[in-house]
Formats: sequence, C-alpha cells, structure tokens
Amino acid sequence: MDDIKLLMPSAASILQSMRDIGYTLDTAIADIIDNSIAAAATQIDIIVNERPEPQFMIIDNGHGMGADELYQALRFATKPPTEIRSDRDLGRFGLGLKTASFSQARRLTVISSKAGQFCAAQWDLDYVIEHDKWLLKIIDPARLHIDQIYLEKITEHGTIVIWDQIDRIEFSGQETEAQRYLSQLLTKLREHLGLVFHKFIEGTAKTDQIKITLNHIEIPAFNPFCLSNKFTRVIGVEKVFLNDSEVTIQAYALPHYSNMTPQEYEMFRKRSDLLNNQGTYVYRNDRLMVWGGWFRIIPKSEQTKYSRVEINFDKSIDHLWTIDIKKSKASPPFAVIQILKQIIGQITGTSVKMTTTRVSKSLETKESPWNRYSGDGVSYRVNQNYPLFQTLLNSMSVEQRKHFHALIEVIESSLPVQGIYSDMAVNPKQVILHNHNEDNIKGLKEKFLNFAEFMEAKKMDKDVLREASISSGLFSGNLENLNRWVEEYYA
Repeated sequence: MDDIKLLMPSAASILQSMRDIGYTLDTAIADIIDNSIAAAATQIDIIVNERPEPQFMIIDNGHGMGADELYQALRFATKPPTEIRSDRDLGRFGLGLKTASFSQARRLTVISSKAGQFCAAQWDLDYVIEHDKWLLKIIDPARLHIDQIYLEKITEHGTIVIWDQIDRIEFSGQETEAQRYLSQLLTKLREHLGLVFHKFIEGTAKTDQIKITLNHIEIPAFNPFCLSNKFTRVIGVEKVFLNDSEVTIQAYALPHYSNMTPQEYEMFRKRSDLLNNQGTYVYRNDRLMVWGGWFRIIPKSEQTKYSRVEINFDKSIDHLWTIDIKKSKASPPFAVIQILKQIIGQITGTSVKMTTTRVSKSLETKESPWNRYSGDGVSYRVNQNYPLFQTLLNSMSVEQRKHFHALIEVIESSLPVQGIYSDMAVNPKQVILHNHNEDNIKGLKEKFLNFAEFMEAKKMDKDVLREASISSGLFSGNLENLNRWVEEYYA
C-alpha cells in the first residue's frame, strides 16, 4: 500500500484567495439575502453606517440559530452541493455567507437569536492570517457595540450579519465625492435587489412575500417583463422535463415605448436601454440568476430588443446548469437550448412584431389547451392551467375532481399519435381538428357563448376573447362567424 500524507491547506492563503472569486457589492448582498430567505424571513433590512467606521448590516426576522447552528453556518462548505435542501433554501455550496462577506470586508460577525437566546461568532481575516489557522472567535453578544434598536429587531428570533473593516469600497477622499460615490453604489444595489428578488417582493414566489429595505427605505420590485402593462404580449410557454424536474420557458414581448406609462418608461430607461436588456432571464427557485443575452444563439439586435424569455428551474437540477459559487452564472442544458432556439425563432418571426393593438396582460387567455413537454422524449398533455379547465375544476367536488383527473390521464395516455402521424403522412389536407356542420351553426354559436361565459369575457377586451377562441380550436374554419359573434357579444 502506498504511503499517504495529510496536507492541510493554509487557512490564510485560502481565505485571501477566496476574496477574489468575483463578487460585486450587489451579488455579495444578494447572497446574504438568500440565507435570510432560507431562514423564512419576511423582513430584511440593510443598514449602511459610515460613521465612526464604515459598516454594513443585514438584519432579518428569520427563524434564527442556536450556538451550534451558528458555528455550522460559519463553517466553510458546511453542506455539499449534492445535499437535498428545503424548497426555500437558495444555497448550493455552503460558501455564500463567508465568501460574499470576505469579498467586501475583512471581518464578518454574525449575531443570531432563537427563542430569545442570543449567540454571536466572528471571522476576523487578520486574526486568521496571523495564526494561519481556521480560528473562529466566539463572541459574547453583550460585548458587541450594536445599537439597541437593531438588537430589538431580533429579540425573539432573527439574525444580524455585520461587515466591518470594509476595504473593497472607497470611503476616503473628499467628503462630497465620497458621498456621491456611496450614493451611486447604493442606488445600483437597490435596483439590483429589486430585480433579482422581484418575485419574492411581489409575492409571486413559492415562499412567503418579503419586504427588503435599504437604510429604512423599502426596495420596490422591478418586473423585467412589464406585466402590469396591458400591451405586454405573452407569446407562448414550453416545458421541458429533466430528471423529473420541470423547466418552464415563457416568452414575452414588451410594449413599445410609446405604450409604456411615463413611470414604466423611466424605470426601464434607468436600468440601461431596451436593446441591452433583451434576452433570457433565468430563475432558480424564483430567484433571478442570469439575465440579458441569448446564450450565443443569436446576437442582440433591434429586431428583438422588446423580447424577453423567462426560464424557471428548481435547484434539484443545479448540476445540469453549471452554476457558479456567486449564483450569477449558469449554462442551460442541451434540451433547454433546443427549445430556446425554437422560441427565439417565434420571437424573430412576424408573430411578435410590435403593434399598438391592445393586448391583455392576462396570461390565462394566451394559454393553449395543450402543453408540449420534451426531455428524453416528447409528449403532449392537457394544460391544466387553461382557464376553461380551471373553471370546470373549481365547480367540482373532491370526488368529482378525482374522476375528472383520471379521465384526463386516460385521454393523454391514449392520444392516437401513430394514427395521426399516418394520416398526416398520407393526406394531411384531410386531417382536420374539428368538423363543424354548416347546418349546426346555431349550436356552434351556443358553444361560443358558453365559452365566453367560462372565460368571463366581459372582463376582457374583445380582441383578447377572439384570440382565445381561435387558440381553443373550437371554431376553426368558422372565423367569419366567430368575428360576427364576438362583435354581437360586446354590442
């Protein structure tokens, strides 16, 4: 047997090297907020103190930690990337808190409270360098000079992350210039957090809604798809299954700037221009990671400057996305790239040209009754988010829902794919989706009225009802009659 030798890495060298992984102030603070969300926080306060010494504090009302939990949280790589985490845990490598903090400061202190019991610990870079050992300081919270108003925020439970000896931000120099520089940094930070965590701030994430403040001013959400605007177009959705995990890909066309409100236009203008911000927006468990650009499929251009594609995946397939420590870079798997190419083809086609036609902001009316799934194979399933499906489902009892879902599964699994393929190959013109007898126009009109009632059409624009009716496939070959019925319905 070969001899072996234990080689311990130098604590001083490792820590100093990890400072230059590539964090910015924005990505570092975002990494700390990930921990707060994992701790079920609903309130996160970022405090920047300039005097007497520069200091950053991130305070949350999460469940907090006991002493042993705190020490584990401050241990480097405390959890392996392969460990199964809770749905709200946005971590990956077990390094974020430490690497993000040391990228900006030389001293990291964490105070936590659980069930009213306080504990505190500190990593001091200079102390580690001096001894070249992984020496964590255990601190008596009473010895820390923290303003009582901040400690009161975690009286029952919560955590305070403190950065001291900040050496990656220039606070010195002429006071006016320093103030302007800090103001610019904080403005950029505010915009970054409002975008990255917009689903959590809006309350559309799968976890609890959160509130984030920066120096006591609430950070508003910035939705990059401008969904509050009625002219935003929802183009289509695709779903890919990878290792039993669903990846959804949704395309949007932003409204032309002439159809934006002054407030919307100003928000988009301040965050660079439409041309540079076009492209994909990749979300991992509702947290925005990467945005802008088309993964080298096509270049950015004027033709696609209003186009955005939202990609959502969960952390169970992190390894397929080659995520970096900062959670700011990711590479889509091959199956996602293939679907993305198809969607980009639609975006660059005539179907997504910018017009001034009124378009509803409702995603529901743009949905197709069928979804296409691709992974190891391709399958088609009934879209259970389709409004007609949901309306019917909500009218059923629990027992009826069980039977209805069983029926849908039978329909999906018995779709005569081979027969359809054969008929299409022999004589595609004879294959029709629905056969409407001209003598049964009265019955078809009644079907339209029932459809409009289910869609709650009185609440939507008539053009949206027309598009939804066409996409349903019920009125194929009867567009002239459909247009007349729509006009009569709103008369």
